[in-house]
Amino acid sequence: MTNPNDLARNRNIRAQEFAHNRALMNKCTKRYNTMGILYFVPLLIYIPVTIGFAFITGSFIPFVDALIVCPLLAFLAWRSFYHKHDLMIIFLFIVLFTNQFLLVKLAPYEDAGFFKFRIMGKCSVGHLIILLIIGSVAVLNFITNMTYHKLEEADGFPQFNERFFDQEMDIRQSRIKDPFQAEMERRQRTASDSMADISLPSDLSAKSKDGGPPAGMDCI
Repeated sequence: MTNPNDLARNRNIRAQEFAHNRALMNKCTKRYNTMGILYFVPLLIYIPVTIGFAFITGSFIPFVDALIVCPLLAFLAWRSFYHKHDLMIIFLFIVLFTNQFLLVKLAPYEDAGFFKFRIMGKCSVGHLIILLIIGSVAVLNFITNMTYHKLEEADGFPQFNERFFDQEMDIRQSRIKDPFQAEMERRQRTASDSMADISLPSDLSAKSKDGGPPAGMDCI
């Protein structure tokens, strides 16, 4: 028989674990909300500024940077923090560093144009700021995802509430049949199927033409 003291101690330990995991879950939620701001606000500033200067100077590459690379970064960031995909964080770093490398390498070959304004050089500096901000957020995102994935494997996820956990356990237990009950139901189904397969001979079920007993009964 289970000792009541052991039950109380186990419940107390579980309550402490739930409280700890609930605090971690709240911290993860706050971090994800902050990441959404830090990921997208710099991009929302960088895109229109880059497009504006690219339109004025007539440079093509900043258009590509603003209309293709930045939306790609936004998509990868969204998948990283909203869907908790760690692989997207790696892709995010690859795109960030590759784009920064290309901007720095191509900037010296840019024609200054009529306005004597080297937009790609400015883009490389602006993108470096984007890289530092988004890169830092991506590191925090990866750390937070690791904590979140551990919480996913813990009991009571995501509420970490004892009442909800007990209700869920009751539902699961109600779906699990007792082995003896399951065996009895199986035997009852087998017996019912066997009885359904039994049929009377056709001569016993047929009546005589004059309404007398079935033909098979004459021999009795």
